[in-house]
Parts: sequence; C-alpha cells; structure tokens
Amino acid sequence: MSFFDLQTILAQFSSLLMAIPFPRIGLTYLDFIIVFVILFYAYEGIVLGLLLASVDLMSFLLSFVIALKGYSILGSFLSEQFSLPPGVSNAISFFVIALVTEIVLSLVFRYLLRKAYRLRILQAYQMRFSGIDHYLGILPGIASAFIILSFLLTVIISLPSSPLLKQAVTNSLVGSRLVTHAAIAEKTLNDVFGGALHETLNFLTIEPESNETLALRFTVSEPIADPASEQEMLAGVNRERKRHGLAPVVMDPVLRTIARSYAKTMLQEGFFSHFDRQGNSPFDRMDKAGISYLSAGENLALAPNTQLAMQGLMNSPGHRANILSPNFGHVGIGVMDGGIYGKMFVQEFTD
Repeated sequence: MSFFDLQTILAQFSSLLMAIPFPRIGLTYLDFIIVFVILFYAYEGIVLGLLLASVDLMSFLLSFVIALKGYSILGSFLSEQFSLPPGVSNAISFFVIALVTEIVLSLVFRYLLRKAYRLRILQAYQMRFSGIDHYLGILPGIASAFIILSFLLTVIISLPSSPLLKQAVTNSLVGSRLVTHAAIAEKTLNDVFGGALHETLNFLTIEPESNETLALRFTVSEPIADPASEQEMLAGVNRERKRHGLAPVVMDPVLRTIARSYAKTMLQEGFFSHFDRQGNSPFDRMDKAGISYLSAGENLALAPNTQLAMQGLMNSPGHRANILSPNFGHVGIGVMDGGIYGKMFVQEFTD
C-alpha cells in the first residue's frame, strides 16, 4: 500500500464527512472537529500499522489511568501550596501527569518493540502480514483518538475557562459523551482501588451525613439562579425514581428558596459543606423557614452541568439513597451558576 493509496482513502472519507448535514442531525461544529481528529488518528494508525499503533494506544491508555489515579495527590499539594481552586489544581495535575507519563511510556514501549522485532515470530509476521497490518492499525488509531479527546475535553471542562468553551463541550453530542464516559471511568477506578467518590475532575460532593467543610479557594460575588437546570435536575430525579418504582417528588417553592439561598451562600463565601459558617445544619435552615417534616435530607454537588451532577450523585450511595428514598415526597432544587467555576447544586428533600 503506497502513500497515494492512503491519500485516496483519506480524501474519500473526508468527502463523505463533508456531505453529512451536521446541524440537521444534532451535531455541532465541535463534533465536526472531533470527527476530523478521529479521522487523523485513524490515518496515523494506518501509516504506523497495527503493532506501532497498538504501542501508542497502550501508552495513551496507561497514562490516562495513571493520571486519573494520581492527579488528586498532586492536586492537593498544588492547592495547598499555591491556594489554587480544586478544579484548577486537579486539572493541571491531571494534564501534567498524563503528558509526562505518556511520553515516558511511549519511549519505553517503542524501545521494547524495536528489541522485539529481532524475534523470528515478529519478523515472520512482518513478512506475511505487512499489507493488512497497516489497515488493522486503524483500530488502535481510533481508540487512541477517543482517549486523547476524552483527556483534552475533560481538562477543558474542568478548568475555570470561558463559559462559552464549556458550553461548546456540553452541547457537543460526541464531546459530552466522551466527558461522561471519562467520569464513569474515574468512578470505576475509585471502586476498583477502594477510593471514595467525594471528588472527581468534574464533580465535587460531600456525604449527606458529613460535617466536613471544604475550602473552594474561589468566590463568586453574584452567582445567577439557573431555573432551567433546576427543572432538568427535577426531571432527572423523578426519572430515577420511576425507574425504581417510586412515586415522583414535587418541587416545593419554599424548599427551592432554601436551596438557592444556600447554593448562593457557598459560592459567595467560598466553602462547600452541609453546615454554614454559623454552624447551621440543613435541618436548622428548614426549621428557620418554617418547614414541617418528619424526615429530611440534603444533597450537594459542584459540577459543570446537570448531567454530570446527577451522574455523580447517583454513583454515591448516600446521595443515591436520598434521591430514591420512599420517605420523601417533596424537594427543593436550587442551582446557582458560578460562571467559569461551574454550577452549585443543592437538593433539599422532605416528606
């Protein structure tokens, strides 16, 4: 297979993509860019062949896993030493660890592969399957593209960057799914290695019964209420309850006011906890508002969007128990938009 054959394949594939009416089928221009990145890595996989492309895939995959497991340690150090917000320190740590690890692993694996080429079995493989080897390289090439894109988009949505940039990722049909699956992968790793799901790159929470307080290391002077996200989260909560055979919860305007007020307070004062600066618990706040209840609960989350917030809460046993509790019939959901820092979600449940 010559270089011109590859050019022909690439040109034909590009023509096919250009003919697709992206806006009509729900795709954005970021999706268009993502498709071309995948196309580039597929082309590179063909050029490298199955063996070399598989080596690159292995280094990408391992560096991604190592970065997911190691960023919190370096992130905590950077946050303490330089007073960085958790989102910034974690994203920087994730990027640095993944980049350095990928470079080192790629060099090591390629060195080992060069040594392995001296083996007769690999020499025989090269002689017999050299043609198909290049075409098979498209598979690890595409897989590498998905890993790289998941990594880059996760960092973009984690950093306090332009809201328009974050919105471009969350509105992207392909990009949003890559970020979601990256969060699922991180949660899976936490389960496998015994971590507790309190914080991921795109999600922060504290267990419902915890008296822990986390310094956000940023403040937002005028966060904006987000009724659309509140309704989206209410729909998500009731969708989960219906899936488990439970009656829906009803939005309570007084509880929503409490939730909005507390979400605003946390962003303005730069902390994250079930207890405010005066030591008041969720139940104290409900009592002061004149709410009558026999059972109650509170869920908190800081995330870029409702989808990631709900996913994180449902993956946490304590928060999941509140969402799926048969004892609760009313909820107040408050969402305050902190701009580049993400959205603060507060769920107040009562019977």
